[in-house]
Amino acid sequence: MSESAALVTYAVTEEQIAETKARYAALSCDTPKGYEEVRLAIAEVRDARVAVEKRRVELKADALAYGRLVDSKAKELTAMLLEIEEPLKAKKQAVDDEKARIRAEAEAAKRAAIEAEIASKRAEEEEKARLAREAEEKRLAEERAAIEAERAKLAEAQAALEAARKAEEERQRVERERIEAERRAEEAKLAEARKAEEDRLAAIRKAEEERLAAVRRAEEERQRAERAALEAERKAVAAAREAQERAEFERQAKLRAEREATEKAERAKREAAEAEARRPDVEKVRAFAAQLREIAMPTVNDSALADALVVAWDALGSIADELERAAERRAA
Repeated sequence: MSESAALVTYAVTEEQIAETKARYAALSCDTPKGYEEVRLAIAEVRDARVAVEKRRVELKADALAYGRLVDSKAKELTAMLLEIEEPLKAKKQAVDDEKARIRAEAEAAKRAAIEAEIASKRAEEEEKARLAREAEEKRLAEERAAIEAERAKLAEAQAALEAARKAEEERQRVERERIEAERRAEEAKLAEARKAEEDRLAAIRKAEEERLAAVRRAEEERQRAERAALEAERKAVAAAREAQERAEFERQAKLRAEREATEKAERAKREAAEAEARRPDVEKVRAFAAQLREIAMPTVNDSALADALVVAWDALGSIADELERAAERRAA
C-alpha cells in the first residue's frame, strides 16, 4: 500500500460494512416493529454513506490525483453500502405499497357508499314523481267521470223532452178526435156553423203546429249549443292534461340535469382534494431541490479550492437530482 493510500481513511471500514450487512440482512417489514427497525437501519446506512461522501470531499480537496484515489475508495465503499441499503429499501417499499393498496381499497369503498346513496336518492325522487303522476291521472279520471255523468243527465233531459213532445202530440190527437166526434154529432144540426168551426179549428191547428215547430227548433238549437259546450270543455280538459304532462316531463328533465351536475361537481371536488393532499410535500421537495441548484459557486484563484468547489457543486447536483426523482415518484 502506498503512502497516499494509507492516508485515505474513512469513518467506516469494509469490515464494519460487512458486519452491518450481516446484522441487517435478516430484517423484515412484516410487523410494525420490523418496519421501524428497517427504517432505522436505512437511516443508519444512509448516514454512513453520507459520511463517506463528506469524507471523500474532504480528502479530495488536497489534490485532483488524491481526489481520484478518494473517489475510487468512496465508490467502492458506497457500492458495498448500497448492497445493504437497497434490499432494505426494497423491503420497506413493499410494505409502503401494501399500505397504499389498503388506502386505495378504503377510498374505493367510500366512493361506492356515496354512489349507493346517490342511487337511493334518485330512486326516492322517481317514486315521488310516480306517485304525483298517479294522483294526477286519478284526478283526470274523476273529471272525465264527472263529464260523463253530466252528459248522461243531458241525455236524460233530452229523453224527457222527447217524451213530453210525444205526450203533447197524443193529447192533440185525442183532442182532434173529440172535436171531430162533436163535429159529426153536431153536423146535422149545425150545417151552417160547421164550415166556420172547421175554419176555426184549422186556424188552431196551424197555430199549434207553428208553435210546436218553434218549440222543436228552440230545443234543437239548445241541444246544439250544449253539445258545442261539452266539446269545448273536453278539448280544454285534454289541453290542460297535455300541458301538465309536458310540465312534469320538463320538471323531471331539470331534476335529472341538476342531479348529474351535482354528481359531476362532487367527483371533481374529491379528485381535486386527493391531488391537493399530495401536493404540499412534493412541492416543498421540488422547491428545495431548486434552491440547491440556484446556489452560486464562488470564483477562487486557489486551484485546490477550485477543485473542492467543483466536487461540492457536483455533490449538490446529485442531491438535487435525487430529490427531484423522489418528488416525481410521489407525484405519480
